[in-house]
Amino acid sequence: MKLKKISKLKIHFFTRNLKKYCLLFRKPQFCTLCNKDLKFKYKPDKSWNIVGYLCSDCHMKITREFIIKQKEEEEKINKKQNQCFICNNFIDPEKKKKPRWQWAMENDIYLCEKCYNQKELAYQNKINFCVNCGKKIGFIRYNPKPNWKIDGQLCRKCWDTINVSQS
Repeated sequence: MKLKKISKLKIHFFTRNLKKYCLLFRKPQFCTLCNKDLKFKYKPDKSWNIVGYLCSDCHMKITREFIIKQKEEEEKINKKQNQCFICNNFIDPEKKKKPRWQWAMENDIYLCEKCYNQKELAYQNKINFCVNCGKKIGFIRYNPKPNWKIDGQLCRKCWDTINVSQS
């Protein structure tokens, strides 16, 4: 029994002194931002893009700035969701509409009914009517060549005339 107690005391004494010894001869570490000697080191978040350790003051300051920046971004997103992307008017939550994927607009935007209907009408005109002459396009559609830089569909007659003039 006494032998076990003595060995536990020796181990405890040795480990306590080892910690003190290591603290005396350790390499001093400094804060990445303010170059203060670190007693307690804080690892920065990966999203902060800071390499090294921080002191408590700098860690608190950057955490506060990061939280404020996150709240501002959330407010912008909330404002963006309640505002029409085209006319910037306030939209009632029941009347807001997401744009169609064919319109090649951003994902997180909303449109009011008026702007949505205008965009839909413009898209239908672009798809169903010839861009050059305005004639209604039937079942067979002619897409312009990319080097013509024409946005929309063409009828056969207009496609042929542009193709002959470009050759």
